[in-house]
Amino acid sequence: MADIYRTAREEYYFYLGPDSAEFSPLSSGITFADPNYHILRPNGDHYVFEYVISGRGYVYFNDRKVALGPGAAYILHPCTYHHYYSDPHDPWTKVWLNVRGMLVQHLLSDYHLNTNCYVENFKKKEYLIEAFTIMKKDQAHCRSELALFLHQYIQLFSEDLTGHQEMTSPAFAMKCFIEQNIHRTLHIDEIAAHAHLSRSRANDVFKREYRTTPYHYYLSLRLEISMNLLRQSPMTVQEISNHLDFPDYHHFTAFFKKWCGKTPSQYRQESHIQQNAT
Repeated sequence: MADIYRTAREEYYFYLGPDSAEFSPLSSGITFADPNYHILRPNGDHYVFEYVISGRGYVYFNDRKVALGPGAAYILHPCTYHHYYSDPHDPWTKVWLNVRGMLVQHLLSDYHLNTNCYVENFKKKEYLIEAFTIMKKDQAHCRSELALFLHQYIQLFSEDLTGHQEMTSPAFAMKCFIEQNIHRTLHIDEIAAHAHLSRSRANDVFKREYRTTPYHYYLSLRLEISMNLLRQSPMTVQEISNHLDFPDYHHFTAFFKKWCGKTPSQYRQESHIQQNAT
């Protein structure tokens, strides 16, 4: 079945640069829906990121219809059922980004967003508008910038989703704090202070629940993100270093080599050789 698609007015832009299996933006736009706006894709073939600016609409998640209004954001995966439409009495205006690639799959998996999902009050309303602006500004050379943007967006989306969970223990509070601040420099004293614990007490509490120290957990996550970006994204080593708030390129390289046993460039080269071999 073909997509059903009706809308009153839309401003959108297509990506005009080279495609990549790692990451390819497809298009971004702002939809000013009319009462008949309706999208139905029985087997969606790309990732959909949308944010509701005003008005209301309805999205199906696993056969359950959810009403979403201003401030809501949702993510739809490829190879899933995409069905959403505007409220006929209060049609929505929304901004969206469509993408493909293994980078997106890995990022969503890393942040435990493996199914179609939504948050009703996404705290960073300007983020998808920023993606739209990036695409509009340079349709042929926006891939690296959008890859970096999407990493930040997925992290924030995950934070909002996790924020609805009750922090039932100091260890969980520290874990959330680490995950929410993984892209900046953290020290164990700051992590411990977030849970109102001393450094030694924080280590004991966290290790009892997660079998590692909070700082080791922080470093392991940063390594995992680094490896993921080196394998799947077009970002340079310098861009990844900046993204993770390292003081400079040399600090990032030393960190990566200490924990991985290879420099970032060596790891990327070997990963690409393995991918090409398969």
